[in-house]
Amino acid sequence: MSTGTILNIAAAFSFAFMASAAQAAPPEVRGEGARTDISVPTALMDGTKIMYTLVDGQSFEVTFEKGVVNWRGLAGSAKGKSGRNVSYAAHKLDNGLYRVRWNDARMDDDFDFITLLIDLNKQTVFDCSLLNYGDKSPAKPEVRFIPGVIHSVSRS
Repeated sequence: MSTGTILNIAAAFSFAFMASAAQAAPPEVRGEGARTDISVPTALMDGTKIMYTLVDGQSFEVTFEKGVVNWRGLAGSAKGKSGRNVSYAAHKLDNGLYRVRWNDARMDDDFDFITLLIDLNKQTVFDCSLLNYGDKSPAKPEVRFIPGVIHSVSRS
């Protein structure tokens, strides 16, 4: 095939690609005038209980029920700590893969904003959380960015 033929084919392909891109739907409007009638379910983990251990040795039992999360620390620096009836939101990213978050405001401590990436297929969890933010205690804020392993999952 000659160089001229190759260039003609490339030009035709580029023109067709650009023409189809020009006909694509306009981007979604954000901000003022954006749609507000969209409802996204967020209590997708209801009926789920997981036990997991982070690589730093902290272990947790977490139960999701009726739009709230209850958790307790089983080992490591979290042992003995707990949170009850904290509203949570979960989004399904893929089959068995969820992003979950909650903002835990404990009475005696500062706030913890917990974000977990839970992979029920691979039995893994990734914790990306902001701990001890606020002005109730002298503890410094801490960012936790750490993987872990799920030991058990039960779903009702």
